[in-house]
Amino acid sequence: MRKRLSPSIASTDVELRPLSFLHRFLAYGMHGFFDEIVFTALYQLVIESFDPRFIGYTSLFSFIIYGTGSSIIESLFLRLQARHVPCVIRIFLYVLVAFIIEFSFGLILRQFDACSWDYSDRPLNFMGLITLTYAPGWALLGYWQEIFSSFLLSLRRPMKSKPS
Repeated sequence: MRKRLSPSIASTDVELRPLSFLHRFLAYGMHGFFDEIVFTALYQLVIESFDPRFIGYTSLFSFIIYGTGSSIIESLFLRLQARHVPCVIRIFLYVLVAFIIEFSFGLILRQFDACSWDYSDRPLNFMGLITLTYAPGWALLGYWQEIFSSFLLSLRRPMKSKPS
C-alpha cells in the first residue's frame, strides 16, 4: 500500500506498514509496567494503609512477563475473534492464560530468589504465585487487552518505498 503522507514530503513515496512484533512487545511491556505501578499504588492507598505519597512499584522482570503475556493474548484474541468466540469465553481464556503465565514466570523467578510477588497470605492462592482473588482484575485487563491490541494492530508506520 503506497500512500503520500503530506504535501511537505510529496516527492517521497512511503509505504505504511503495521507495527512489528518487537514494537508491539515493547508497547505491551511498558503498558504492563504502567498497569502494575498504578495497581500497587492504589492497593497501598485503599487496601493496606492510606499513603498520600501514592507510591507504586514493579520489577524489571515484569516488563518481560507483560510483554510475553500480552503478545500471547494478542495472538489468542485474533484467533478467537476470527472464530466468533463470545467475549465472555475469550475473557475466561485470557484469565486462564494470565494465571498460567504468572505462575510459570513466578516459578522460574523463585528458583533465583527473584520473584517480586508472594500471595501466600491471600486466600485462594496456589503456592503463593497466583491467587484467584485477582481473577476479576485479570478479567478487566483481558478485556482492556483486546482494546489495546486492536489499537496497536491498527497503527501504521511509514517506511520508504524501494524503487521499482
